[in-house]
Amino acid sequence: MAERINQHLNPLVGKNIRRLRMEQSMKATEVIAKLQTKGINVTTGIFSKVENGWNNPTVDMLIALTEIFKCDFNEFFRQTDTPQQADGASEL
Repeated sequence: MAERINQHLNPLVGKNIRRLRMEQSMKATEVIAKLQTKGINVTTGIFSKVENGWNNPTVDMLIALTEIFKCDFNEFFRQTDTPQQADGASEL
């Protein structure tokens, strides 16, 4: 059984996977195809659930995503929102 990162209480990893994908202007299907070529068994449904925090990514998936996005593991755990920004409030 593959080791998984638990994000049920804090879907930070999934949000950052989506952020990295969008920063590179990649569609989810493109990332999924690349993951599958690296031997990661993932479907569009599973990947969507990972990005939304409803499913936990495997360690193998995270390793493959660092190669696809050309990033460091720290990017998956980066805090991107301040409490004010998360609520939609803007600074003056």
